Amino acid sequence: MKSFLSPLVFDREINDTVFEAAQGAHEATARLGDEHVVNGAFGTLFNESGQLWTFSSVYEAFDKLPAVQKAKYASSIYGSKEFHEAVQKWLFGSFTPPSPYEIIATPGGTGALASTVKNALAPGETLILPNIGWGPYTTIAKEAQLDVQTYQLFDGEAFHLEDFKTTLRHSLERQGKAVVFFNDPCQNPTGYTLTADEWGGVYTALEELSTLGPIVFVYDIAYVDFNLRKDDYKVNFHRLFELPESILTVITFSASKTLSAYGMRVGAQVLITQNEDELRKFKAACGNTARGVWSTVNNGGMALMHAVACQPEVTKAYTLERDDALAILKQRATLFVEEAKTVGLELYPYKEGFFATIRLEDSVLKNEVHLALKTENIFFVNVVGGLRVALCSIPLHKIKGLAQRVKQVIERVETTV
Repeated sequence: MKSFLSPLVFDREINDTVFEAAQGAHEATARLGDEHVVNGAFGTLFNESGQLWTFSSVYEAFDKLPAVQKAKYASSIYGSKEFHEAVQKWLFGSFTPPSPYEIIATPGGTGALASTVKNALAPGETLILPNIGWGPYTTIAKEAQLDVQTYQLFDGEAFHLEDFKTTLRHSLERQGKAVVFFNDPCQNPTGYTLTADEWGGVYTALEELSTLGPIVFVYDIAYVDFNLRKDDYKVNFHRLFELPESILTVITFSASKTLSAYGMRVGAQVLITQNEDELRKFKAACGNTARGVWSTVNNGGMALMHAVACQPEVTKAYTLERDDALAILKQRATLFVEEAKTVGLELYPYKEGFFATIRLEDSVLKNEVHLALKTENIFFVNVVGGLRVALCSIPLHKIKGLAQRVKQVIERVETTV
């Protein structure tokens, strides 16, 4: 009999390494108790008591919203006017963009990424990704029936600008356009953030390469509100408005991650280009995707983002709580990185953010270490080139000595493979 499935999706099975590792951690915790398990799997912020870190300022503001505001549909497929105002203020502050841009509400940052590639590339074309990146990037590509090409993220301890340029040039020469994912600051999974000089190189490369054909620069800022420079980082957005009209930048923003309200699924695409005709067309295409895939975004979540961004007392209270979380996250990262250096546990270059990644480029060794760590009730996520450690979810007392425990497991496994 003919399959119920379309032949285009016949071989698709989800094997999400994050949820697999997190499930293992939860099962071990149920058996052994929390104190005997290190859950470095799930990429959500946990407090020092091992509970999901929710900000009182956020949920008090949510509780004050009228029930009808939470219950009703959004006023537009593109998101509410209030949400657009909130995103503009949150990302750009007092800066007045010198050229047109558009904001489209999406179900989380993932919705923004998926809508962008669906409307920028045809099936069979190529999406450019970092060789070390968030695993679902490849799932998004597969769902859109795209091929994938990767650029090397690192050259030693720095961003590999030359390979970034080479990979984009190859795509432009082969398919006449380039669509590239770029995750900064607090890159997932390595915790790397580009320096100002590195960003200058990226902007120059984009400008030069755009003479060969159109570029869609997909700028994933999922962790922008958890970088150590805080809002000062967002000055980086200003130059996006100066890029030539052959470049479309799509900032993909996760409001739900910013608010530590992951399940609300609220995000945005911010479309920036000096080509007003292409801007209009791309917005319309993304609006059609919204209507045909998710219809409208969580109205209560959009109203909440407006309250946090546009009510000064809520903004202040949120900022204080977010800064407390940043301070704890920095303590965890500092301890883990320092102890890793002491015991010789090699990490990819880490600057800040939720994650660090243990460098294990031999895939056989990496997979065996991943399994061996589970027997020690230590749960990390298996990623390309290493094991991702979710510093965001591990209390400080569990981080102490963790690098040494991992190093010992690696040394033990090395003798058997």
